[in-house]
Amino acid sequence: MKKTLIMALLALATEASAQQNDTIVIQNPRKVTIISGDSLQKIIVRGKEGDEKFTYQNTLQLVDSNYVSTTNIGNDRWDLMPSVKVGKAKDGKAPNNRIALHLGIGFTNPTHVDSRLDFSTFKSWEFFATIIQWDHFLDRRERNFFSLGLGIDWKNYRMTDRNFFVKAPDGNVAVDRYPLEYEPDFSRIKVFSLTATFRFEHRFDDSFSIGFGPVVNFNTYASIKSEYELLGHEYEVVEKGIRQRPITIDWMLNAEFFNVPFYVKYSDDDVLKAGGLKFRSLSFGLYL
Repeated sequence: MKKTLIMALLALATEASAQQNDTIVIQNPRKVTIISGDSLQKIIVRGKEGDEKFTYQNTLQLVDSNYVSTTNIGNDRWDLMPSVKVGKAKDGKAPNNRIALHLGIGFTNPTHVDSRLDFSTFKSWEFFATIIQWDHFLDRRERNFFSLGLGIDWKNYRMTDRNFFVKAPDGNVAVDRYPLEYEPDFSRIKVFSLTATFRFEHRFDDSFSIGFGPVVNFNTYASIKSEYELLGHEYEVVEKGIRQRPITIDWMLNAEFFNVPFYVKYSDDDVLKAGGLKFRSLSFGLYL
C-alpha cells in the first residue's frame, strides 16, 4: 500500500505538472520529513535558501478508493513585526540584508538602589521601539547576523508606598514621605531616550535563538510625577528637568525559545547624575 501511495503521489505530481505546468523548486531545504501510513503519504519541507521559516507540505490520502491530494506553502510561524529583504540577488542567491521593525514591552526592576527607595517592579514598565533595524546576514542559511538599529525608549520607575519623589532646589531628585492625612497613589520617575543599538544574533534552529549587544541611550527628557488624595480631592504634581544622565548604555540580551521572544537589559550607569538618588536600570519583557 505504501508503494502504491508513493507511485500515485508521483503520478499525480507529474499529471499536475503536465496539465498546469506547475514546478516547485526548493533550493537547499533545511529539513525534509516523509510520513508514510497505510492510507497516507505526507511530505514536509522546512526552510529553503534565503528563508528559514518557509514550509511546504504535500499530502496524498486514500479516501473511499480515491486519492485526495492537498498542498500548503507558507511560513512555519507568524511574524508579528514586518521585515523586508534588501539588496540585489546574485547567482540565484537571496539578498543578505534585511530591514526590520521591533518592539519591546516589559518591566523595570532597578538595582544598586538607594536604601530609601522601594520600587514596585510590576507597576514600573518599559516600552521601546526599534523603528528601523538593518540586519546583515553572515551566512547563506541566515543563522548569524549583525544588527544596527535606531529607535526610542520610555522607562518608568514607580513607587507605591508612602514615599514620593521631589525635585530639590539644586535640581536633583530627593525622596520625601507623605504626611498621615495623605492617601498616596504612586510616585514615579520617567525617562525618554533616543536609542542606537548594535547586536549580534545566532539562530540555532526554528525554536531557539540568542542575541547580545549594547543599546546607547541618549536621554533627552525626564520627569517626576506624584499622585495622591487629600480630603477627598485628587492631586497630581509633575516636575521636569531632574538632571538625568544624558547618555547611558544598556547591555541587551534577547532570546527566543519555542517561538516566545524575550529580552533582558542592564545598565552599569546610574539613571540620575551625581547628587541625586542612586539606582541603575534593569528591565525585562517581550521582544517582538
